[in-house]
Amino acid sequence: MSKGFYQNDSIQFTPSCSKSAKTILVFRLCSHCARRIFAFLGIYNLISGSIIAYVFSSAQMLSPTNIAILFIIGLTCLIYFFLTFRLRRQHWLISLALVAVVWLVLPLPLSFLINTSTARVRNDGYSMAETLPGESYILVDKLAYQQNTPQRGDIVLFKFPIDPKQGMLKRVIGLPGEVVSIDQGQVSINGTPINEPYISKKAPYSGEWEIPTGQYFVLGDNRPDSSDSHNWGFVPRENITGKAVWVYFPFDAFGEILDGNFPP
Repeated sequence: MSKGFYQNDSIQFTPSCSKSAKTILVFRLCSHCARRIFAFLGIYNLISGSIIAYVFSSAQMLSPTNIAILFIIGLTCLIYFFLTFRLRRQHWLISLALVAVVWLVLPLPLSFLINTSTARVRNDGYSMAETLPGESYILVDKLAYQQNTPQRGDIVLFKFPIDPKQGMLKRVIGLPGEVVSIDQGQVSINGTPINEPYISKKAPYSGEWEIPTGQYFVLGDNRPDSSDSHNWGFVPRENITGKAVWVYFPFDAFGEILDGNFPP
């Protein structure tokens, strides 16, 4: 028997054959694990994309920007499933290129589009209870007022006029040029009482405010526990950055935010 060969009954191995077998085994194990990871990521993107599509559709947020977001998520999902079923049948360079696309290339425009279209904010206070639970996480549509103006009943995110670094969530009650009056908790617009089914407690104060052009009068739904236009004034149009459309956490409060648009 030549040097370098080992005998065990009728089977013979060379060191080079043993090393190749181990390499193939390791490659197959890595390929199997990678396919499982890609399958998981594909399913994750499919589920998350479906939820996002449902939210966008229900909240009427199907702008070109948001459609592009859904397209990128769908493309990512398809690439992951392609890698799952084709990983062992294609050249490793193709697989590497596809992984680079979904891990390095697609996240860049996706992140840009998401931050352009939406804001995700936490409602720390209780001035909007019961509409917005305390410490809930809110999805804000930043494109809602690109071509439209805020309407009565909208819950808007805006920069606090006294401290623009601070963001606030309140409900639009009075529009530019209107007169808002509150008497024994009843809100009236230009002398006409309005129905407010969303408030948790009526306002314990009274007053009258004439809204200047380009300004909005906002109130919290929890009137006794809200710092709003009744004590610090109006909100300029340019301070309004978006419309609150969805509560996405906690999960028991998951759902669309009803804006309560109505004529005075």
